Amino acid sequence: MGTKPRVSPKKCQDHTVTFLPFDVKVVIPSNTNLLDALRKTTLPIHASCGGKGTCGDCVVQIIKGTCHSKASASLPQKILQQGYVLACQVNVEDNLTVKLPEFEELSIKSSIDSHFLETNREILSGSSDIDPPIKKLVLTLPSSTLEDNYSDFKMLEFEIKKRLNINTLDCEYSVLKNLAHSIRENERKVSVILLNIEGTWTVIEVRPYSSKHGIYGVACDIGTTTVALHLVDLKNGKIVSSASSINQQIKCGEDIISRISYAQKTERLQELHDLIILTINNLLDKAYQSARISPPDVYYLSVAGNTTMVHLFLKLDPRYIRESPYVPTVNRAPVILSRDLGLKMNTEGRVHCAPSVGSYVGGDILAGLLCSPIVKQSQKVSMFIDIGTNGELVLGNKDWLMSCACSAGPAFEGGGIRCGMPAMSGAIEAIRLDERGKIDYKVIDSGKPKGLCGSGLIDLLAELFIHGYVDRSGKFNKKKIKDKLIETDLGEGFVIEKGSMSFWGRDLVITENDIANLIRTKGAVFSACSLLLKNAGLTFDQVDSFYIAGGFGQNLAIENAIRIGMLPDLERDKFQYLGNTSLIGAYLILLSERNKDLVNALERMMTYLELNTEPGYFNEYTGALFLPHTERELFPSVERLVNLK
Repeated sequence: MGTKPRVSPKKCQDHTVTFLPFDVKVVIPSNTNLLDALRKTTLPIHASCGGKGTCGDCVVQIIKGTCHSKASASLPQKILQQGYVLACQVNVEDNLTVKLPEFEELSIKSSIDSHFLETNREILSGSSDIDPPIKKLVLTLPSSTLEDNYSDFKMLEFEIKKRLNINTLDCEYSVLKNLAHSIRENERKVSVILLNIEGTWTVIEVRPYSSKHGIYGVACDIGTTTVALHLVDLKNGKIVSSASSINQQIKCGEDIISRISYAQKTERLQELHDLIILTINNLLDKAYQSARISPPDVYYLSVAGNTTMVHLFLKLDPRYIRESPYVPTVNRAPVILSRDLGLKMNTEGRVHCAPSVGSYVGGDILAGLLCSPIVKQSQKVSMFIDIGTNGELVLGNKDWLMSCACSAGPAFEGGGIRCGMPAMSGAIEAIRLDERGKIDYKVIDSGKPKGLCGSGLIDLLAELFIHGYVDRSGKFNKKKIKDKLIETDLGEGFVIEKGSMSFWGRDLVITENDIANLIRTKGAVFSACSLLLKNAGLTFDQVDSFYIAGGFGQNLAIENAIRIGMLPDLERDKFQYLGNTSLIGAYLILLSERNKDLVNALERMMTYLELNTEPGYFNEYTGALFLPHTERELFPSVERLVNLK
């Protein structure tokens, strides 16, 4: 009987690689290339050089475990010392925890803070009152006697009705299971948590009184690209902590159409649902840790998001949103128990989603309207524009409202652009060029730039056009800027910053393909605005105010948005940038039942225009695919400036 050859244990050994922030694990044989391991997971990472180590696109950070990386000119030594490597230059020889830095936690660049209600009271259509749906009462219940031997709940019910001056009261079964013990543990002094939905009061928790227990809620914006939340003290409306990150569903597609397609199989719908719950729970953990509170003290989650994101959050089939006649499962979802969604909150906590208007105009827009004066004015006509992966628009005033949506794509949130990134630390958010091509820019949180966020990309495109570095179709004027162009794997690119001055140690470059993506995005927004106005029988100059929302950061330059043809060429004082209104609106809904009632009323009065069925939309869109537009007379100030140059 022959003997089997000895095999080196190291060669046969498998290793587990965990990829953050997606918490995806893959088991691979020893000596597997890390980029190949990433490709097995379908995580969103690219290597445009094919794994040669020259493009620098597949940069990752090793958090735990030992690895040896081949030398590469794409990453400077200082970056390597921080644990960053190129995945294509690493062979796995250990269990590793790897972070994809492109998808790390974001810093919220919204205009909101704890003084938001006071400083913006005049522009709000929503109420600034603090009257949340969750209330806490501290009661000392009288003792029962042989003569007055009322049940524990009867005694509790009597005291609550007297305190709130109400006639009816409901109670959750979970309360009754522990009620006898809760009343008697601290000499009959209890904390009572009540939920008020449309005037119906329900006891959702009774616990022995302790001054340590608070009452908190969460406002959450579920965006296609990013998710952001505020943890709020419901006693005073104060924001006690915030967190934001990439929506982990992005590995299944960058826009809502691709995610709807991905969800066609039942197990994939479950995956998308699990990913958004994982994203929110991770952010809740960070917010709780920062504020030093525990999940049982959080009783309410107010959510705003587009129709598809809310469907995936609630694990509802989104298929028919994109199929004629474009019908969602529900526009106004019922209030849901947090435990039914697996959220890290009090198990009796409730979840409210702002209602949607139609297949592509969601609760993020209705919540956002609370942050503008539109629906408290009856004499003026205003337009509200939320520019994200899905561009959504509302036109009207207190008496009438029309809405529509366009597929803007993720370009202004950093997606599909070689140097693009969300509005987070390290992003260029403002940029200027002079006649000689010298570039001046501003980086979020200072430091060396990692890329450009939406506001920086708008600035860059406008500056390139105004100075004649690109023509009306977005093609480079090679004679004028040939010294600024380099050859990339995707064609020629304009150098924004040299690698020696960038965070990643590689050139920040924008290509003609990137510019084409930006032009398509701005074209989708402008053409949707134009068509919405035509359906209302109005022209741009008949609109009194334009309110712009979106996660651009703090430095959206309205002037440059007009120069590229994203916004109409009108008096500049008609425009106002509001920031992340979806998050602010969710916050306002959390604070006051009046705001929830108002949002529900807006949903009922809104007329929804489905652009997919509008025969004139394609012509409008095609006309907007130039800088600033094929009809130059629409942008007289831009034409004068270009002619002067």
